[in-house]
Amino acid sequence: MTIRRVRIVLLCEDSQQEAFTRRFLEGMGWNTRVLRVLKSPSGSGSAEQWVRETFTDEIKAYRQRVAKAASALIVMIDADSNSVRERINEFEYTCNSHGTPFRADGEAVAIGVPKRNIETWIHYLNGNPVDEQSDYPRLDRELFLQTSSGPFSTAMQINRIGTGCSAVIGGGLC
Repeated sequence: MTIRRVRIVLLCEDSQQEAFTRRFLEGMGWNTRVLRVLKSPSGSGSAEQWVRETFTDEIKAYRQRVAKAASALIVMIDADSNSVRERINEFEYTCNSHGTPFRADGEAVAIGVPKRNIETWIHYLNGNPVDEQSDYPRLDRELFLQTSSGPFSTAMQINRIGTGCSAVIGGGLC
């Protein structure tokens, strides 16, 4: 039996987004040892801006890699006070301004945009009510998403059936 390896690149703002994405991928049965993480350097300005500007280089690299081996690009960026659509439009604008085509149909490029931030998703997946304006506290440890029951587990089961992430967490994964 041949094991097909997929090279996954995660582009994110911070460690909380990285931990969330790792847990999600592990729950979906992916081998996260093949995950290459590009995280905004702390103390170097706006993490959101860094992710958007790095995206153009990474989508070019993805297109070169995918010709040789199965690959995927996952981007995590908080919506903050913007809408999910506004964040996606910012990526498209940045690509266009650099002369790089935005992601095309059929490309394994996912952009996760938690509205307000990743802590909102974590708070919800831990069974708490949320709204998209409140700023939920950052977790001290990676204690979230370690249970085998609750909304996160349900989200995993739904996604395994094939309904897609957009049906799982309020449309924030495009």
